[in-house]
Amino acid sequence: MTRSHARFATVMALTLTTATALSACQEDSGPTVPRSSSSSATSSAGAAPGAQAPAPQRPMADLSRYVGQQVSWSEDTCPSSMRVVTALSDKTTCARITAPKDYFDPGKGDITLMVARTKSDNPNARVLFTNPGGPGAPAARFSAVVAKLSPLAQTHDVIGVDPRGTGDSTSVSCDPPRTGVDDNRNLTPAQVTTVQSRVKKSVTDCVAKHGGLLPFLTSDNTARDHDLVRRILGAGTVDYYGVSAGTWLGSRYATLFPKQVGRFVLDSNTEFTAPFAKTFGNQPMAFQRRWDQQFLPWAARHDATYGLGTDNRAVNGVYEKVRKAAGEGRLDVFTPSLIDNVLASEMYGDPGFVSAATLLGLLDKATDGDPDALRQAKRSLMSSGGDGYTDYRESTTFMAVTCNDTPWNKQPLTYAANAFNLGKKYPLTGYDVVENRCAYWPYTAPQTKVDVSKAPPMMMVQTELDPATSYENAMSAHRASPSTRMLVVDNQGDHGAVVGSKNACVTTAAYDFLTKGKLIAQDSVCPAVPLPDDSQVFEVGSKAQGAQLPTADGYARQKPNLAQQVIDLLLRILAEATRPQQ
Repeated sequence: MTRSHARFATVMALTLTTATALSACQEDSGPTVPRSSSSSATSSAGAAPGAQAPAPQRPMADLSRYVGQQVSWSEDTCPSSMRVVTALSDKTTCARITAPKDYFDPGKGDITLMVARTKSDNPNARVLFTNPGGPGAPAARFSAVVAKLSPLAQTHDVIGVDPRGTGDSTSVSCDPPRTGVDDNRNLTPAQVTTVQSRVKKSVTDCVAKHGGLLPFLTSDNTARDHDLVRRILGAGTVDYYGVSAGTWLGSRYATLFPKQVGRFVLDSNTEFTAPFAKTFGNQPMAFQRRWDQQFLPWAARHDATYGLGTDNRAVNGVYEKVRKAAGEGRLDVFTPSLIDNVLASEMYGDPGFVSAATLLGLLDKATDGDPDALRQAKRSLMSSGGDGYTDYRESTTFMAVTCNDTPWNKQPLTYAANAFNLGKKYPLTGYDVVENRCAYWPYTAPQTKVDVSKAPPMMMVQTELDPATSYENAMSAHRASPSTRMLVVDNQGDHGAVVGSKNACVTTAAYDFLTKGKLIAQDSVCPAVPLPDDSQVFEVGSKAQGAQLPTADGYARQKPNLAQQVIDLLLRILAEATRPQQ
């Protein structure tokens, strides 16, 4: 998921970031705060802070009234944030669908879901649900981009449901805590206390504002919303493509509705069989690995272009140099924590290496007294990141879902202690995890045991160096789910490995399954494609194990009949959608 102009402004306002992509300290390193993934929000005050989220084991209420509702599809209903996509096609329309806030007690009131559908010309089209992750990223516009950048609209009606709480579904929006901290590496005990106090107040204020809805923002309920849409569409089974936290959602749908599962592709996987804290906890390690083992060597190979040095130590030295200058107030709006956050964001996708190196080069020159370079760096900062779509709905829903879905440690000081330990090993993002809003969350987390064994086999796709959802977590989920088939992309680190990818080995395997039902016969490995400006792939870490799939000449080379700049815009929107909110 990328940071747009508004998201960068948000980061500058926050300064102490609550970490970036879906995404776990190593198992023995303790709890951490997650890095996540505009219209007025629906206010829903009322529930007592101690209210419990609905118990998933209860039988759902009679949904006849909801299943039988009349639905009107229209392009005019689509949110303004996706008009750039719908303008390219007359096949994407949207509808507002009514769902119960509580599937076990509809008497508690209704919510509205924004649903987008890109219709296929195929009379035998299947139904494909999509989700970009977060949790809390809007799926309506994501579905339209998926339909444009893949062959899936040839075989499927492609559906996106904005998750409850975010996008243009019934939403929640709370102001984030403003901590006033510029450098997470050097927090004093007094600053830690201030940070935690402000974070606690922000949670309390959010509960006061939206307490009537927050307990019901769970992945289980979002899965139930998807199944309600399935029933309204009249589909017996559904296919699914989910990225990042979308893998968490997909696994829960398969647990709750195994008989409705068709062909599922889970891309860039959380450890969906364990509490959220395990996935988030590996993030500092995984971001540092991507930085140390791929970005630094890549930048050193291209010193002639970016001027950052000819070896890893030199390139990292430039990073530390500009970070120090920012801490001394010599780089205007750039603070040390902002620089960390921006550079970590660029690790999500290979094209971000170019942006990160360019920004570091400009800041290096600015540190040496070049005012033009500083102006260029500021322009780059404020213009980066897709189409400018952002507000606090995604970050509020991210908080609610992550805190509701599984338990978290309720001792705030453990997060600060963990941050100082992690920061020494993983300085790029490790210091960011000093607080966690879930430590103050007043609702009781339901205990949903994920078990996809009753569903048909599903395909998991994972890059070896994904910084947000680590390879280790994905493999743990895979081992705990024997019916899944794993496709690893060796020496690759993109978060989001399928849609928009140039790797034809990956896209052929994934799209052959979704469009033809051809699932890889066993756990397999695809080779990487070169990083930007590289002419070859460089080995990183250990060799991924599995059946070696050949480089294919397939879907990745197919492009829509659109101008290249439009394709580039769609790719930027796709990147925006699959990087979690702060």
